[in-house]
Amino acid sequence: MLGISTAWRSEIWDSGAKIIEEILNLGVSGVELEYRISRPMLEEIIPLVQGGRISVTSLHNILPLPKGIPKKRADGEFVSLSSPDEGERKEAIRYALGTLEWAERLGARAIVLHLGKVAMDGAMDCLMDIYDRGKTRAEEGEALIAEHKESRARLGKPLLEASLKSLEVLAREGDKRGVCWGVENRYKIQDFPTPEEFRAIFREFKGSPIRYWHDIGHATTQENLGLMPKGELLENFGEHLLGTHLHGCRGYDDHYAPGSGEEDYSLLKKYLRPETIRVVETHHRATREELIQGLDFLKEQGIA
Repeated sequence: MLGISTAWRSEIWDSGAKIIEEILNLGVSGVELEYRISRPMLEEIIPLVQGGRISVTSLHNILPLPKGIPKKRADGEFVSLSSPDEGERKEAIRYALGTLEWAERLGARAIVLHLGKVAMDGAMDCLMDIYDRGKTRAEEGEALIAEHKESRARLGKPLLEASLKSLEVLAREGDKRGVCWGVENRYKIQDFPTPEEFRAIFREFKGSPIRYWHDIGHATTQENLGLMPKGELLENFGEHLLGTHLHGCRGYDDHYAPGSGEEDYSLLKKYLRPETIRVVETHHRATREELIQGLDFLKEQGIA
């Protein structure tokens, strides 16, 4: 089933019912509910689920947005599952298990996870500057990228250890309740996991509810910035694929309507199975007309 993420309107609207009606007006009844949805917004959406007007394809942790956390801080990881700080890590597990309870209640079979980030101030700005100057594939750019990747690998070691402990708890609870967790590939170099960290996770949790969630725009961004070869993520982790976020990426700007950027849908299609969850995750920068064109594009590609 194809769904549309509430991220399309949740940045700018505070009515859950209004967001869902706008999605339904596109002719789509599948919805991913994400971390900007507050409890009052969720209460407006519940009757639409119970009445069969929409089907919840997936949830994006942390849901609902906790009371007292402003929407501008809603990023799915204001507390981190990979934090070396035990207090923060356990709080992150508590929030994730709260999202799991909502998945059961709303009939969602998957939860998308962000796992955290390391501290690398200025690294992404440097990579974007190299890209803007057309030096990503030049000797200068490759040397800087290699330096940043080496720092990132070193800084990620304590996060990997912490994330494995968190995922052990989530895997056990997900198995009990029939809900899978999709660990999402992220946008910035400092984000967790890298491909090497993904490998460690899937070695540890092979055959478990811990799966891979492929964000095509994030992957395209990292490929364009020279952080990984084209197709590396799907080629290595496609066998674990639970679902995918579909949106357009231009250079390092993403979350446009699908098909409006440089993303490679032909490669993605090779890894899609009938049960793979497909979610269009545009932001409000995509107009209604652009999103309709994007949906038509996905149908032409045999993805929607």
